[in-house]
Amino acid sequence: MVGRVLLLGIGLLLAVPVTPAAQMTFRLRGTVRDNEGKPVAGSKVRAEALQGFRGEQFVGQKEFEVTAGGNGEWVILGLTSGIWAFEATGPEIIPQVVVLPVNFTNRKPQSAQGGTLSWDLPLVVQRSKNEGLTRAAEAAMAKKPEEAVAAISGLLGEQDQEVVCAAGEVALLVRQNGLASALFNQILKAQPKHGCATLGAASSALMQGNLDLASKMLWAATDVARRDQKPALGAAVRDLAQITGVK
Repeated sequence: MVGRVLLLGIGLLLAVPVTPAAQMTFRLRGTVRDNEGKPVAGSKVRAEALQGFRGEQFVGQKEFEVTAGGNGEWVILGLTSGIWAFEATGPEIIPQVVVLPVNFTNRKPQSAQGGTLSWDLPLVVQRSKNEGLTRAAEAAMAKKPEEAVAAISGLLGEQDQEVVCAAGEVALLVRQNGLASALFNQILKAQPKHGCATLGAASSALMQGNLDLASKMLWAATDVARRDQKPALGAAVRDLAQITGVK
């Protein structure tokens, strides 16, 4: 009888899935505005986990998508520790993609209430009349990466730095990190303190897992990025400093 009970107990234990240590989930607030500062109501904000805590395999809900409200405001619930890509997309706009750590180096025990991150994430999309750029954005949002890359490649010699940087954002959207880096670096060679390109280069480095370069570019971005994005960037620098030493 004892043997049967023991076997039954073992069987029940084996039937229970083994999961990693529980993690706290986080709430992130933000806005979507265009390059004139106007809120973009109805735009989509998508978050995708690229890495788990300290580079571990990610476990949990990997993607979230919400719709910005009338004031461009949005809230995502349920983020866990890792590296996340945040994408703002919508009709007649050029997307922005920002990659940031979310408590990447400091995984906390699970809490019933979770926690609200101490920083917001303002996302800034562009409205452009450049045909090549709008064609690239439309193809990327339609999930036609080859068409998007072809249109982006035609902008490598473009002189308008805002168009080039926006093209880099589209390249990030279709996960063409090498192409994105080339576009951002094209700008930074001419203007080392270009806010959009500096942040874009940091995002590209994080997508490629280059934490040292990402930390340096995020540090630089805290000086030249939009004022409302600086709290998020400062938090990212402090987070990655636990691994890279860049403060």
